[in-house]
Amino acid sequence: MKSPSLDTLYYQLNKHMLLAQSYTEINELFFIIKSCRLKPYSYVFEDRSPKLILHRWWFDEFGNSFKITTNKRIKIIYNDLALDKDSIICTDLYYGFSIEKVAKISKLGYFCWGKDEDFQKDCMMVAFLGIDNYLRTYLYTCGEWQQVSPLLLGLKNLKLIGKNKDIKYFQKLPIKENVPIPCNSAEAWLSFLPPHQDFRSKIDSTLLIL
Repeated sequence: MKSPSLDTLYYQLNKHMLLAQSYTEINELFFIIKSCRLKPYSYVFEDRSPKLILHRWWFDEFGNSFKITTNKRIKIIYNDLALDKDSIICTDLYYGFSIEKVAKISKLGYFCWGKDEDFQKDCMMVAFLGIDNYLRTYLYTCGEWQQVSPLLLGLKNLKLIGKNKDIKYFQKLPIKENVPIPCNSAEAWLSFLPPHQDFRSKIDSTLLIL
């Protein structure tokens, strides 16, 4: 996939993203599309026409699709086989940075942790909203961190992050149907970064990155 710089691309797509947001009536959709670095399939791979149209098929750099259905609902397809993953390039300037470095260049953190349902080991998902306003998401399993797609957070969590992206303290999130990882007794929080000492006292000891 050949494309201009990410900022230039979103400048060109600004009205397209606003149209998608207006059509779906999801107030946070503009934020979700941009922060997850989603791109419209037809615009990237077929026709770069500046004509304003409703793009229904967006994709991320991890090979997942984000589709707007005809009834204005969102459908996320993980590991979408309809995508040619060899043609997708990474546009994140900080991809591959350690999670510690990413935390330091971020202004907001989403934290969800609990115990693995099968083996009762720590499991955790963390998402950082960078000072560049892009999300970077990590999954902690089997004692290791791996970078994953922000879409794994799910639409409800992405909307919550979008609604609360400017908080100046921290807050616990409702996760009864919202937990992005299969674990027991999960907790989820949002906090501005660097975190207040009050929040540090609440977080799991695994989060030494903070």
